[in-house]
Amino acid sequence: MSPKCPVPPLQEITLSLVARQLIHTLTRVTAEEDVSLPFTMVSSYYESMGATNDIFQDLMNLILTSEYLDPSVRYFTMRLLLKENVKSLATGMFPCPYYRKILELLIEQGHHLTSLNLKGVWVKEEHLTLMYHLIKNLTNLTVLNIPYIANDEVLKYIGEHNKVLKLLDVSGETDITEIGINAMLNGNSQLTRSLTVVNIGMYGEENIDHTDVALLIRRLPNLTNLGSYSFVGKSILHIYNTNCPQDFKTKLQYLHDVQTNMRTMKAILALCPDLETIYLEEPDQGVLQQIRELNYINKIKLNKFQCHELHQLLDKIGHKIVTLMLSGSSGSFNFTRIAETCRNLESLEFFQIQTATHEEEIPFNKLEHVEIIHGNLSSSCLKYLMTGSPMLKKLIIGDEIKLDDNDMSRMLRRYKFENLEGIWFPNAPRLTRDTVDLLMECCPKLTSLGQLSGWQFTPDDMMLMRAIIASTNTDLVLSPLGIFQQGN
Repeated sequence: MSPKCPVPPLQEITLSLVARQLIHTLTRVTAEEDVSLPFTMVSSYYESMGATNDIFQDLMNLILTSEYLDPSVRYFTMRLLLKENVKSLATGMFPCPYYRKILELLIEQGHHLTSLNLKGVWVKEEHLTLMYHLIKNLTNLTVLNIPYIANDEVLKYIGEHNKVLKLLDVSGETDITEIGINAMLNGNSQLTRSLTVVNIGMYGEENIDHTDVALLIRRLPNLTNLGSYSFVGKSILHIYNTNCPQDFKTKLQYLHDVQTNMRTMKAILALCPDLETIYLEEPDQGVLQQIRELNYINKIKLNKFQCHELHQLLDKIGHKIVTLMLSGSSGSFNFTRIAETCRNLESLEFFQIQTATHEEEIPFNKLEHVEIIHGNLSSSCLKYLMTGSPMLKKLIIGDEIKLDDNDMSRMLRRYKFENLEGIWFPNAPRLTRDTVDLLMECCPKLTSLGQLSGWQFTPDDMMLMRAIIASTNTDLVLSPLGIFQQGN
């Protein structure tokens, strides 16, 4: 039987109760000049109850992530609870009229923040002066997320006023050039040693020149990740071909590159010995085979690749691989061969398999996560993946499921699926409520089941099952959420 709903921790219940009380109080505030008395009363109450700054931080972040609330309530929550010892803040989404107010509030009350995420406050030109002032004030930041905001001047202010930043997110459509990168790094040796993750650029678009990104790679000796930039290999090749010191090596652990050729791959192998994850889109013939030279690689992500080249690679290094994320394959993908070569594989995600085959039913002994969309899977291949993966926790299949209730019954009663936590078959027209009942009965850890709109599952079935789930305190979510599913 699916597990029972756990008893919520007392801390969670208490925090939710206090949050509701605060929200109720702040909904009565209609203008900024009316906040003094409620703020005084609430602050006095919290002080008398012995509230700590940890509580203020948890309470504030709980309310700020509730985006269904009126923005004025979330804004006044920040004004009230952003005390000097609150260290982490994520503003969440706000409408444009609040941008100036939030920046001014952070300038006044956010001096001690070490982590700030402004995603959802899209600072525009008229507010950039406030943004510069804010960065000047927040000298203790180790994490700064400002996607779609940064420009060269922002980077310059970061370089002038911060020495401890470890993660910087300046991704998205931005006006960043070599000038800003140099301005941030020149004369700030502490910052260059501190920065380990820089999210920059936009997936699939070279909106920042690869030669400018190469500056970051050369100047940041401890850089491990250039998230959201799709042309890192191109930047590495530029470094390799431009007076590169013989002993220069990066510490990059993740690399994403598009249309990688053999010259680029040679540069990657020479300068990036610590890579653990590699993402290649449309690599040239022969490139995949070179991945075997990377000693620490354990995750491979590919787009627009030849299946036979991947199989040849995995014949050599499959025992190292724990994650495969694949899309747009050409040729035949053999699941049995993957099971043979990738004995430690834990996660397999596939989008658009041209042809999928299997032979002997060699088990995937460590496979926990399977997600396949447009996989052209036969029923026998799907059965193999399900029954041959004893550790399976999550299964998502986007193709039409041709199995019926009898097929599922035979598998479930024989194999039990004791580790299965979630199963999603969005298009399973032959499955009915009988399979839902059986999944609940046979899978002791199942907590998520969907997308039931693609099953022979009526609104009456949904209403009945939800009543059973509620009455038995079962920890199971049936999706999608519709008019018969509100309140769970």
